[in-house]
Amino acid sequence: MNFSEMDILLKKSLKPGRYIHSVNTMKVAVELAEHYGEDLEKAKVAGLLHDCAKNLEDNETKWYCIENHIELSPIEENQLFLMHGAVGAVVARQKYGVEDSVVLNAIKYHTTGFAGMCTMDKIIFLADYIEPGRTHGDVQEARSLAFVDLNRALISAFNSVIKYVISQNGLIHPFTIEARNYILLMTQKTEEN
Repeated sequence: MNFSEMDILLKKSLKPGRYIHSVNTMKVAVELAEHYGEDLEKAKVAGLLHDCAKNLEDNETKWYCIENHIELSPIEENQLFLMHGAVGAVVARQKYGVEDSVVLNAIKYHTTGFAGMCTMDKIIFLADYIEPGRTHGDVQEARSLAFVDLNRALISAFNSVIKYVISQNGLIHPFTIEARNYILLMTQKTEEN
């Protein structure tokens, strides 16, 4: 499936606001990819499709998990919306014909992050967080850092996400904590050298 076909199909399957968010995320992802020397086409596809499973009903999300042997942790069972990344990677492959593992991984982990994220994973996570339609929390700090220091921008985003989840008395996904800590440790080691 070519990009234009993906775009048409996605527009039909998402609510209008979610589609606009996806397009905005795609644009920011491409800008970040260009800035950090990453593959623009991969950023474009991952950015556009990152929320391709966002509008699924809970029963559909569970079905995809069962059919594709995606095990749910107790946190994911309790907060099923966290699974739209993992299920999105499956949908991107099955419905949109995406085979590239870098693109699929970036889609899979854009909601939680994980320790050891590659640059494309970081770009999609951050693009989703800072796209122009976002007005939440500390987004301005992450925006101001995005084209200066990708890791510092991500730490800002993770800090904001974690604070928000705590304020909502929600469960924090361990991948998010691990991703934040991993990037903090990497940053500290780099600064020491």
